[in-house]
Amino acid sequence: MQEFSIQRTTRKCHKADRLFQPGERYYSVVLQRGSELARQDFSKEHWVGPPEKSVGWWISQMPAKQKGKLTLAPSHVLLDALESLCELPQESDLAYLLAVLLVRRRILSEKLESAHSQFTECDPIQTHLQLTYTPERREFSIPVHMPPPERAEYLQQKLVELLYRET
Repeated sequence: MQEFSIQRTTRKCHKADRLFQPGERYYSVVLQRGSELARQDFSKEHWVGPPEKSVGWWISQMPAKQKGKLTLAPSHVLLDALESLCELPQESDLAYLLAVLLVRRRILSEKLESAHSQFTECDPIQTHLQLTYTPERREFSIPVHMPPPERAEYLQQKLVELLYRET
């Protein structure tokens, strides 16, 4: 998996040059500028759709001011949640996204072929990710399921609920 460095939100509208309010939804777009990737954020009223040569775009919500601090749930809780999601076919896209996030956070790793190998590929037709949690030797076979755009808001909300807890 190749990773790209994309700047964090500036917390303000690129077009109106005003700060987003807590809870406000806004659009982000990534554009390629030479060999660099540039991010721009737009308020709903200034969003006219992604530019023709955009690499990707998404909708986000500025976090509301919170009383407590959010911290990442413990690894064993996230792994149990993933295991539960794998049993629910209607949540296969959520299970896939959670698995990818757990790989990115280095909680899960791609299944090792030997003690010295770091990476393995998805199965030949790339329908499942083969993942492992080494300390407990837990293994997961996660169906690759790209979520449809209409589930984006639901999936984002569910991931926040699964990943974070208030302390």
